[in-house]
Amino acid sequence: MGKLALYRAYRPLDFSDVVGQDHVTDTLEKAFARGLMSHAYLLTGPRGVGKTSVARIIARRVNQLPAEAELARELDILEIDAASNRGIDDIRALRDKLATVPSRLPYKVFIIDEAHMLTREAFNALLKTLEEPPAHVIFVLATTEVHKLPDTIVSRTQRHDFRLITTEALTKALAGVAQTEKISIDDEALALIAERSQGGFRDALSLLDQLASRGEAITGAMVASTAGIGALSQALEIARHSLQGDAQPALGALQESIQIGAEPSILTEFLLAQIRASFLKPGSVAALQDIPAVDLVRGLTELSRALAEQRYTPIPSLPLELAIWRLATPAEAAAIPVPSATKQSRPVSQSVPSVSAAPAIKAKAQPVRNQPGVTDSVVTTKALSFIKTKNNSLYAILRSGSPSLDGEILTITCNFRFHQERIEEARNRQLIESIFSRVAGRTVEMRVEHSAATGQSNLANDSGEELVASALEILGGEVIE
Repeated sequence: MGKLALYRAYRPLDFSDVVGQDHVTDTLEKAFARGLMSHAYLLTGPRGVGKTSVARIIARRVNQLPAEAELARELDILEIDAASNRGIDDIRALRDKLATVPSRLPYKVFIIDEAHMLTREAFNALLKTLEEPPAHVIFVLATTEVHKLPDTIVSRTQRHDFRLITTEALTKALAGVAQTEKISIDDEALALIAERSQGGFRDALSLLDQLASRGEAITGAMVASTAGIGALSQALEIARHSLQGDAQPALGALQESIQIGAEPSILTEFLLAQIRASFLKPGSVAALQDIPAVDLVRGLTELSRALAEQRYTPIPSLPLELAIWRLATPAEAAAIPVPSATKQSRPVSQSVPSVSAAPAIKAKAQPVRNQPGVTDSVVTTKALSFIKTKNNSLYAILRSGSPSLDGEILTITCNFRFHQERIEEARNRQLIESIFSRVAGRTVEMRVEHSAATGQSNLANDSGEELVASALEILGGEVIE
């Protein structure tokens, strides 16, 4: 039989084994010590922080089972994965099992994992049972997305919110596991594993297990390479050169990191974490200890922006490259627009003249809006054309809204309420502002207005012809006889 994975071998068996959730385990421990229990518990929080383990501990405690008891053999403790048993028929089958008394234990315990995956009909079927279950039944619901549970369900449970585990607590727990398993690992590697796991003990144990399988002493450099950061020293060079204004060394180190296997989004997260650590505790990151706080704040701002943009760009490394260039380049030079990929590219529409290549950067470059030939209208045209490649229907809505860029403010006037609502969706707002900011070379803020032509009218008051015209605009169709 193969070796048991670390995350399974070190699954908590009692409240004292749970890492970083004292606010939950202390409450439950004291309640059970007084003989108090609820008919339904709701455990919510991020993945990998101990929710399912605590659910199983509750099942043992209410039935006075020893910590080492194997629950899979207990017929009175049923664990249901709502992701694959989410329908109303599954809940009806569960209700049928409630009526029968426990076969051996004092209580029947039903653990419903990923409870947010249940359908609306399943929730409705569960509601009455959850409100007034038989005296011998206890429910434990676990979920990572409590906002998807109906309020009627949440209000009928005793809720416990789990938190992300701190890096310090994770590091200490990992050190204990490494000592027990006789794994040779240095402090830098332990801290880096804890940091990369982003508050999840299960993820931390999985990464430690993966590294330990190599049979070598685990170093920080080994963790960085395995986790997608690349060479650790090289990553820190990227941060230091960027913040010190050395664009070419920083970009060179970035390209080398990517060539040896660094994943751009993971590298961006790592750089953010290092700069944040240096900002919150000066001197904690040796490579950044002489960087002024104002530059650290600039770094946090630019890299946060890059991390958000990496979800949309077809070139994952591009947002990070641009962030590094902006950090390492004086503000006035950073405002110079990036030239078109080819001088022969055609303009977006016949009425808009083509944009000439940007003039060479001089000692004192002007902001983009003051450059000859690069007006706000040209920036708008270029940004819209890029949005069209990302989301054609959103592009059509924007074009019908007569977008107008004036400096840092992009104003969009909508003729229809549903156009305004669509543009103001968080995902669309982020995409529009991100693309306009990138093309303009400055931060652009979007404002959406409803035209005076329709005043406070809603969708029901818009004329049929206007609605048809809008639909044709969005869908790219035409009226046929």
